[in-house]
Amino acid sequence: QYQLAAMDGMCRTQGVTMTHVKPHGAMNNMACDDESMAHTIVSAIRDYDDAQILLAPACSQLASAGETLGLRVALEVFADRAYLNTGSLVPRNQPGAVLQTAADCIEHVRRMIAAKGLVTLHGATIPTDFHSVCVHGDNAHSVDTARALAAALTDDGHELMTLPRLFAHAMP
Repeated sequence: QYQLAAMDGMCRTQGVTMTHVKPHGAMNNMACDDESMAHTIVSAIRDYDDAQILLAPACSQLASAGETLGLRVALEVFADRAYLNTGSLVPRNQPGAVLQTAADCIEHVRRMIAAKGLVTLHGATIPTDFHSVCVHGDNAHSVDTARALAAALTDDGHELMTLPRLFAHAMP
């Protein structure tokens, strides 16, 4: 809650409203697999501000905890990461874990949209809704990839919007 309050305070000093929370890094990865940790994180978000949207990886314990505890949950997929048949991300130290080009990322997202779910490294499909696409910022080409992906999705007829707008107009 301290981190949520700090971020909320920083947002307010800049005249913007914090609308969603996306746990990050190792903590996020652990909460995706650990039901207890997921519930602890979601409880902290709910207790701080139950109007926050939880941005959580599709098919994760974190997403399940958010739904169970009554938060609005936006499910996220990763444009630049491959999936295992379990729905987890392929560990970065394994071949094929990270997609290296914008074209590969665009094709990966298009496959998931067409399949209506996660498409794994081995070609399996795990059906799931998703509302957000993440491009990791630690790759040299991440900004160019995000721009190319946004243009490709728009060209394909998809409307890109903020999470609050998505929840206001498109989700129950």
